[in-house]
Order: sequence, then C-alpha cells, then structure tokens
Amino acid sequence: SDLVSSGYAKANKLSPDGLMQMTLQLVHHRLHGAMASTYESASTAAFKHGRTETIRAATPESQRMCETFARKNSSAAERVAVMREAVSTHSRVTRDCLVGKGVDRHLFALRALGAELQGKPPAALDDETYQTFSNIIISTSTLSSDALADGGFGPVNEQCYAAGYGIRPEGCRYVLRSQRADLPQFAQAILDVQKDMRAALETAAAADSATQPAAAPPGGG
Repeated sequence: SDLVSSGYAKANKLSPDGLMQMTLQLVHHRLHGAMASTYESASTAAFKHGRTETIRAATPESQRMCETFARKNSSAAERVAVMREAVSTHSRVTRDCLVGKGVDRHLFALRALGAELQGKPPAALDDETYQTFSNIIISTSTLSSDALADGGFGPVNEQCYAAGYGIRPEGCRYVLRSQRADLPQFAQAILDVQKDMRAALETAAAADSATQPAAAPPGGG
C-alpha cells in the first residue's frame, strides 16, 4: 500500500513501526470489537546470550485509540491525539524491551523457577488472565531488509493472525498468514484503517492551519 510510508509517518512525527502496529490493533478491534494479545519481536542481542523479547502492542493507550476510532462522532483531532499517544507508548515499550525491561522473559523465568522449585507455576502465572496474556492472537515481526523481496511466517495457533511487514519511504507491505476464514477481511481492513488514519491526520492538519494567525506583511506596515 502507498497509503502509509516511512516518509509519511516521519513527516507527521510518528514512528513508522508504531504506525504499522497500531494499524493492526485498529484492524482487530474493527473486526472483533475487542483487543488481542499481540507479539512483536525485539532483539536483545546487545546482551550476552541475548535473543528476543516480546513488544506488547496492545496497551491501554492503543485501546483508547481503537475505542475513539470506533466512535462515529469522534473528531479528527481526537483521533490524531489518541493515535499519537498510542504510537508514543509503543515506542517507549519497544525501547524498554531492547534494554532488557520487557516483561515476557521475566515472567517465563518465574514460571520455570516455580515449576522447578514447587512442582508447578506460581498461581498468579497460571490463571485465566495469564492464559489470555499468553495466547497470542496477532503475531508480528518486521521484514525491513532491502535484501528481502518477500517473506512471512506461520501463525502460532488456530486463532492467530501472523503478520510480517515492512515499511519504506515509498510505501508499506504486510504479508499475512492465518488458518482463520476471515483473513481476507483482515487484509481489506488494513487498507480501510490506513485510509481512516490518513484522513484523520490530514483533516486535523488542515484545521490547525486554518486556525493559525496570518503572517504579518513585510515591513510591519
């Protein structure tokens, strides 16, 4: 799609990766009316023996964004404000994961220690909430290398949407895989959401320009 590109995102002071991830959040909410546990891989190769951490794109801020976009009477300014907040939070979560401040690997270690020392995981890491947290419904990874012509990966369970994606100056691309029957609707919703995002950004920008005071004429006269 040429609706969203890295150049367009940066021109609007938004993280390109954050914008791609928030697109997926909006798509799932639009199709299912709810948020979904989301995985995005982050490299922890800066640490000895480091591999990956999980960037969690489903946050309170992304939920507010989805709910605002779902309201028919929400204004462009409201939509842009919550979109910026959600993208900003995603960028912060990403930075935390890259420096070892994610949550998934720590929780996994606690579960493993509990099983080793007590014969079962701690109760807080074996309840319905944790099962929902661990059941990944949107599994994603960026495919940004210029050496890649195409690529993707499989879903992690029968309910999962797998999305490999890349964003470049001229546009973006998602490569989708799923066992779900509604995958075509998911793909179409990506385009619809990107149109709505652009419309909100451009309408809000036009409104801001209209309210700016006119420049004083040269010479102050």
